[in-house]
This record gives sequence, C-alpha cells and structure tokens, in this order.
Amino acid sequence: MSDAQEWGADQVRERWAVPGAGDDKYSRGVVGVIAGSEAYPGAAALVVSGAARAGAGMVRYVGPLRAQDLVLHHRPEAVVHDPGDAAERLPRAQAWVVGSGVADYPEQDAAIGSAMASGAPLVVDAGALEAVARARATGSREAAADRVLLTPHAEELVRTLRALRHDVSLGDVMDDRAGHARLLAETARATVLLKGSRTVIASPGGTVVMLPEAPAWLATAGAGDVLAGIAGAALASGLSAADAGACASWLHARAGEVASAGGPLVALDIATAIPQAIGSILR
Repeated sequence: MSDAQEWGADQVRERWAVPGAGDDKYSRGVVGVIAGSEAYPGAAALVVSGAARAGAGMVRYVGPLRAQDLVLHHRPEAVVHDPGDAAERLPRAQAWVVGSGVADYPEQDAAIGSAMASGAPLVVDAGALEAVARARATGSREAAADRVLLTPHAEELVRTLRALRHDVSLGDVMDDRAGHARLLAETARATVLLKGSRTVIASPGGTVVMLPEAPAWLATAGAGDVLAGIAGAALASGLSAADAGACASWLHARAGEVASAGGPLVALDIATAIPQAIGSILR
C-alpha cells in the first residue's frame, strides 16, 4: 500500500522500554494473562513466556489448574490466580492479554469481562475476539481505541467481521487485507493487528502500518500466542496499541530469524530468542 507506514529496527529502538537503575518489577510493567484452558494449556505457557521474555516486570496468569501447572513448569517466576477469584477482584496489571486458547470455561470468561470492564489496555486474541469486538461496537469501550489491540489472523478476521454483520469472505480479506483490517478497526473502535507473512496494523482513523515480510517458518502452531505475549509487555510499558503491535510484530519476526537459523522452529523457540532479538537493536 502506498499510504502505509513501513516499520523497522529504528522505529522499535526509539520506542522499546529499557529499564533504568530506578525501576522495579512494577514500574517495568505487570502483564495479566487470561489464556489457555484445560483443552489448550499450551497457549497459556506460550503467552506468559512471550510476555516474560519480552521484558515484563511481572506476569500474572489467570486460568484453570492444568494450565497453571504448565505455566509454572515453564515460567516459575509467574504468579498464578484462580479465575473465579480474579473475576471477583482483578489482580493488579498494567495490561491484559486475553483469549488465546480459551475454551468454554465460564469463570475464565467472567475474568475476561472483568479485564474489559477495568479499562486497562488489552491485547485480544483468538477466543475473545468476537465478544470484545461486539462489545466495543455496541458502545462498551472502557479502554480507549489506542489501548486495545485485536490480533486476528485472516480467518479470525472474517469471523469477527461477520459477527459484526459485515458480509465478507476469506477471499475478500486476502484481496484487501489492509482495507478489511481498517474496517474492523473502525467498527470495533480498536487497533487491529492482522497477522500474516506481512503483518498489517490498522488504527481507527485510517492509519496503517505495514511490517516487513517475516520468515515463513513462523507459520507454526502457537507462534501467535507468543506474539500476543510480546504485545502485552509492550502495552504494559506504556506504548499505544499501534506502536505495541508494530514493535511486537517486528521483534517476533526477528526472534523467529534467530531461532530458526534458516530451518524449522517451534513456538517456544521464538519466546526463548526474544531477548537476543531485543538486544540486537539496543547495542
């Protein structure tokens, strides 16, 4: 697109938060994660790993016991919470990542509702996309449009737009990815990160950011969960949704290059490589 802004290492370097001598775990940003389920516990571990490796000062996880156990196995520094308790009294967090791998768990759904109602910045993925987009489209907008990042892939974008009464097909979206990302951004009054080989980020008002082409090896299960965690850390540091999404997407691709070294990778490899990807632009 001729009117899209390009994004690269310089833009990430200018915006990415680097801790100083006076920082503590709270000032660096606390990320809350409501993700995973008994059926898909791995999503929880991947989102939490993405946020922790991207520099969040603390990550809080809300979900069922099986997912809690897996999170603590991979990230023992995480703090876990029962979803029923979190729905009643939401833990302290500067940003929330919700929806990755959630599946038919009423207490977790209630916790997502509490995160939405809190007005805190949100990264919204997978299983929460349609509900959050519908709520925002009908006027429930406790968080501003530049503090909410929706992260669909193309098929999820189709389903979400249809839930908002837009009659679109996958072919329509693939023919005009930026245009349909803009459509969701305007309808839901939120920033949209449309995942793909070239990620597109659209904000209400028409601003579009286009990321460089990412390594094709990133087309692997769970990679989007790691991306959501990185974006959550960026939001918790104080970035706008558009800047958080663009920085997270660029670093995700760079971590993929590091982890791949030209060959296959799995999602947890991406999370492990995030510190090296960040370090490469801060030297």
